[in-house]
Amino acid sequence: MKENTRQRLIDATYEEVYSHGYQGAALADILANAGVHKGSMYHFFPNKKEMALSAIKEKIAQRFATRYQAIKESDGCYLEQLFAMLRDGNIRDFKRGCPLANLVQEMSNIDEDFDRTLKVIYAQFRKVFKSIYDAAVKEGEMRECDTRQLALFSVALLEGAILSAKASGDSQDYFDSVEMLITYIESYKRANQ
Repeated sequence: MKENTRQRLIDATYEEVYSHGYQGAALADILANAGVHKGSMYHFFPNKKEMALSAIKEKIAQRFATRYQAIKESDGCYLEQLFAMLRDGNIRDFKRGCPLANLVQEMSNIDEDFDRTLKVIYAQFRKVFKSIYDAAVKEGEMRECDTRQLALFSVALLEGAILSAKASGDSQDYFDSVEMLITYIESYKRANQ
């Protein structure tokens, strides 16, 4: 029961922060959506900030791990799987944007704890892209290249594509950008493929 209450708090906090930002997230709404009282929150978290940081660490890290780490841990066709995931608009929320990018823009310059947490998650995001490219190179799906730089470029373009779709209200901005990214990545494919 305790874990269930904690998880409900984490889930409700994540959704509230994702929808309204940390500063706009109302503790009363989080508690109402979790179906718990303030006393239950204090059993798990000393304050809203610590609850939000836990939600960010757990939910955003889980989101990236589920999506991208699974590709790295598969048995091949890394680029094909990555391209399919990038093209899947059903796993994106173009109205709310990227939860990581939203929080970096909102909180990284005003709170050291948020800044530190978000930098770790962002570094993990880039690292998993690099690991996918490293696996693709090892399997001969693509030629040798600077996979660190390719991961940086990929994540930067992906974040920008999601922001463009959010800003314009047109998801096609995302899909057009992703197709350009895929075309670029494909330039690293081995000639015999």
